[in-house]
Amino acid sequence: MTKRMIPMTFTALMAAAALAGCAGKTPESTPAGTQEKTQSEAQSDTVSGGDSSGKVQLNYYAWSEGDYLQDIVDAYNAQSTVAEVKMTQVNSNDYEDKLFTMLAGKNDIDIFNLRSGSMASDLASTGNLVDISQNIKDSGLDLGIYGTGFAETKYDGKFYVLPYRSSSYGLFYNKKMFDEKGIAYPDNLTWDEYGKLAMELTEGKGKDKIYGSYIPDWNSCTYEVLQKGSNLADDDLTPLKIWMERLNQYYNIDNSHMSFTDMRSSGTDGINFFTTGNCYMYPGGEWSISDALAMLKKNPQLKDTFELGIAMIPQVDKEGEKLTIGGVSTFVGINAASEKQEAAFDFVQFMAGKEAALITASYGAIPAYIDDDVVNAFEESIGVDGAGNMLDISKVSETLFIPGYSDITNLYVEELELYLIGEQTLDEAVKNFEEMGLESIIYRAAVSRVNMREANKIGYYSSSPNRQYDYDHK
Repeated sequence: MTKRMIPMTFTALMAAAALAGCAGKTPESTPAGTQEKTQSEAQSDTVSGGDSSGKVQLNYYAWSEGDYLQDIVDAYNAQSTVAEVKMTQVNSNDYEDKLFTMLAGKNDIDIFNLRSGSMASDLASTGNLVDISQNIKDSGLDLGIYGTGFAETKYDGKFYVLPYRSSSYGLFYNKKMFDEKGIAYPDNLTWDEYGKLAMELTEGKGKDKIYGSYIPDWNSCTYEVLQKGSNLADDDLTPLKIWMERLNQYYNIDNSHMSFTDMRSSGTDGINFFTTGNCYMYPGGEWSISDALAMLKKNPQLKDTFELGIAMIPQVDKEGEKLTIGGVSTFVGINAASEKQEAAFDFVQFMAGKEAALITASYGAIPAYIDDDVVNAFEESIGVDGAGNMLDISKVSETLFIPGYSDITNLYVEELELYLIGEQTLDEAVKNFEEMGLESIIYRAAVSRVNMREANKIGYYSSSPNRQYDYDHK
């Protein structure tokens, strides 16, 4: 499988520009309407590098993504004789800006979280992450527990991060609606069968229309392409062309999925649309589970018409290995400027280990470390039949862990949308993507407070490698 030449300098330039632009600054004060909190404030940090117990004081920086992180920090602090961790959490929208400011300003930050492999590659390339390859070797850590995809996170042949979260895609469906129809649940489908079933289930017109399935306009995952072993950087874009044509079939020919035009004009929220009985099926990431369960908790009356079911994401065919999209997705690394790197690795290893994984799974999130005990903890937390299937299935990563890949994704999304709203043909979309994908493009972010954009992106930036995550964490 050959790859098109990806502009390797762009995202490295993005990170460098962001850091250079912040040079000499102190971290910005928290804007109105955001929340920044320092965890474990009672812990003493008056002694440089340590506390009265003789343990090294570590400063850990993360975005606000749930109480489980504090539970992990507390568990580490309770058992560690090496270090005491003080965690600072920042509003998710502000995280990158504040992190870059702190890294550029040489602030006292030892450990920080990274949203993606692309972000890890960027910060490794700019010298902001510690090479932990030797630490991993010396610790005897079995990297196989994280799946085959973790090897792809290497930058220049070296490891700079360890994973603590992973993702997995599934096919979610409303069991009550299938039961009412008296038809079997959508287990073990191919993409052809999925499309046919979605069309058969679609009924009604206008505001009363019930769709067979719903794929949000912000979901840029190229499921079938990845399952075929291809990706957006391949020379041969035939698998991508087939997938784009399939999406057009779903959206505009079968009309079994709400069209791009209607989604954009209506501002439809996918999870709300799904849980309120407007569609039978909903392909998406594991966060869709907690979103759906949160909707049920907020609106208990939905239990009369909605019950969450989880099936394997549709496959290319019935034969061969079953694959979903996912794998290690969220990471923790050590600041290259930290003077406490050995102690920092002790915490990083804990974050990526079994005890932390059990805590993460107990909150209904998927950790990077997965064994039978973790699967059981996840299933018990979710309380939905089939939840464990999202952990057991083999996974292929949605992105390539190299600088510049997120820009390729952005170009694909632009050309796909123009095709799906009828402004260009399929051949034109593929040709434009193929040609534009060879060029490096830099985007200048508008000022979010002025144009009311949800996500703060200051200066030069690339597109997100995970648009679903961004949407879910507005």
